[in-house]
Amino acid sequence: MSPRRTDAVRNREAILRVAEEAFATGSEIVPLEEIARRARLGRATVYRHFPDRQALGLAVAARQLAAFKRIVKGECSSFRELLGAVLSEQLSWRPLVRLFRELPVRYQRQYADTLVAVLTPAFRLAQAEGRLRADVEPTDLLLVFEMVEAAIETGSARAHSGDAARRVIGVVLDGFLAGRAA
Repeated sequence: MSPRRTDAVRNREAILRVAEEAFATGSEIVPLEEIARRARLGRATVYRHFPDRQALGLAVAARQLAAFKRIVKGECSSFRELLGAVLSEQLSWRPLVRLFRELPVRYQRQYADTLVAVLTPAFRLAQAEGRLRADVEPTDLLLVFEMVEAAIETGSARAHSGDAARRVIGVVLDGFLAGRAA
């Protein structure tokens, strides 16, 4: 690999790492210029890798999907735990969620469908083991994501607190379980 190519890979990784941190904190979308400053790179370098904040958001989301794939393949103790991790990400990554709301619907749908596809094997396994209700389908997860999003975005000021949102997520998760709530 040429030194220039090595620098490009290192720069892209630095941009993505900084963007992940920016999307996981606060509530506002951080401009690309700020991402460049935090990564200690020039604006042109950031724009060379990501022409706009949507492209950067999609790249960060792709990394999140890859992380969820690793969790599914690894030692996730339960589907409830896995779905809880996804919903917790939805709660904590507010700037990324807001950015996704700005994307064309086809990109939003593509990401949501990919996320459901990633979760489906663990979903089906939990159903086969009797731990997940038999009357739900993987596509019902899309409704769950929307319900949680609506609760976060339109709830009272008290519902915006992390503790209240986590309680709502727990109620939603328990609703998926077979038999008695965990």
